[in-house]
Amino acid sequence: MGRFYGIKIRAGEMSIEDVQAWWRPTVEEWLEQNP
Repeated sequence: MGRFYGIKIRAGEMSIEDVQAWWRPTVEEWLEQNP
């Protein structure tokens, strides 16, 4: 799910604020590891 949301954020389809709180740390980690 981190990758899924990360790709959507990079594409501009959503922002980190739109991610469910449960997944947010995973998404932030994915974004850091995949610049």
